[in-house]
Amino acid sequence: MTTNASLSLHAEPLAALLAQLPDRLLASNSHPTLPPSAVRHITDDSQAVRADTLFVAVPGMQQDGHRFIPQAIAAGAVAVVGSHPLARLTDQGWWIQTDVPFVQVTDSREALACLSAAFFGFPSRAQTVIGVTGTDGKTTTCSLLEAILSHSAHVGVITSVGARIAGLEQDTGLHVTTPQAPLVQAFLAQMRTAGCDYAILESTSFGLDQKRVAAVDYDVAAVTNITHEHLDIHGSYEAYQEAKTLLFRSLFRSDCKPGVPRIAVLNRDDSSYQPLQAALAEEQTCNDAIVVTPYAYSVTDPAADVYARRIEYLPHATRFELVWRGSALPLETRLIGEFNVSNILCAAAIALGLGIPPAQIQQGVASLSAVLGRMQRMDGGQDFLAVVDFAHSPVSLERALETLRALVADNGRLIAIYGCAGLRDRGKRRLMGQVSGRLADFTIITAEDPRTEEVDAINREIAAGVQECAPPERFAVVPDRAEAMRFGAQMARAGDVLASFGKGHERSMCYGETERPWNEQEAMLSALRARTNLCS
Repeated sequence: MTTNASLSLHAEPLAALLAQLPDRLLASNSHPTLPPSAVRHITDDSQAVRADTLFVAVPGMQQDGHRFIPQAIAAGAVAVVGSHPLARLTDQGWWIQTDVPFVQVTDSREALACLSAAFFGFPSRAQTVIGVTGTDGKTTTCSLLEAILSHSAHVGVITSVGARIAGLEQDTGLHVTTPQAPLVQAFLAQMRTAGCDYAILESTSFGLDQKRVAAVDYDVAAVTNITHEHLDIHGSYEAYQEAKTLLFRSLFRSDCKPGVPRIAVLNRDDSSYQPLQAALAEEQTCNDAIVVTPYAYSVTDPAADVYARRIEYLPHATRFELVWRGSALPLETRLIGEFNVSNILCAAAIALGLGIPPAQIQQGVASLSAVLGRMQRMDGGQDFLAVVDFAHSPVSLERALETLRALVADNGRLIAIYGCAGLRDRGKRRLMGQVSGRLADFTIITAEDPRTEEVDAINREIAAGVQECAPPERFAVVPDRAEAMRFGAQMARAGDVLASFGKGHERSMCYGETERPWNEQEAMLSALRARTNLCS
């Protein structure tokens, strides 16, 4: 059973809705007699079912949604869609004698996406849809693109931080990557109603693999990078990369929109460049009637379509020239680090491919001062730099520490606070320890969503990595995250940089199976203010 919002303000005839399912999704034996019912809600969460709900039973990572069919029917479901044969459901005790029709499909995840899109009238067909995927930098790139495009158009954006529709904030829940399909389609419908010309979707590997965006008609696909992450979910790096590739393959399956180009934006500096190029070439060969234009960007390589030169990293800003088709565009940003230069190039390549004027790109980049939980400066009156960042993979932690090293005074120290999530990719724990052991002057290991694992056991695995690269006096284990921040704030001095990683924008911490409220920014500011008061 999955958590999912079910939003609607209208009704659709059940038969008409189910008729929108592609023939390939309908099981050969599934031709039930459908009552003249109206559907007002679609969900895969049995707890969200009410009268006039179409319940889609989806096999989950921990629970099979088919087992909750009796509860859904009892709560008022007018029909059930599932991927198991009715005979199997009966044998399992997951089906009760009822007049509620059951429609068997070959893939209930994809069916949920298609039905949700149909229910809301296929809203992605009414706007230019831009998908951004990658391990790191997705949210920042989406925010940059929003800042660029919103100078001349209404824009909607869905990221792991939340959703904004024509500038109005929406909530997508706790620990959310890409929302479930009904909520994605509901947001797209709201964007259409608000007159949004562009919809920007942070498209995670999980969202792509779980087919939450399977019925979204993408026009633009872009990647930031693909590195070691989420192998606990995907099983291997190759499977993880293929999940990301689904975004680019979707360009060849979207409905044509008059006057809207199809664009693929690739990072020439990243190992994903060649595999994604190959996937695009394969799709283009099989779909010669569809034209997808590739653009490559690079921080340093002049062979790319968009690249940077004359980069200056200043205390208050980063300046560089963006080169595109022989013309140089001066850019200035308050975002920190080389990886943000790369994120800017990605957003700019998308905008240029869509025909956005260079001056508007310049203006949009300059207007974005910070992104929640992404290299976010925190001021509690202290005499050193404090930062909150979402880095939660070995590569993103390495890039963040390398970036912050340049901001440490000659006699200062770089102090890193982080942990690793429980029930997630264990392989990265030692790797992240090695990274901070090499690059930080002091590491404080703490909790980060331990879930049902023991915090101490997770921290020992991180500490083992730190010890491979640093002596014992250069790290400490402080299991309580708030206490870890106070510990770091107390030890920091003028010229130091104190940074906490891994939680960023998230607003809860998971212990056991319970989400407890957590705000990284408030915790950091509390620690900084306590230190300032103590020293005053």
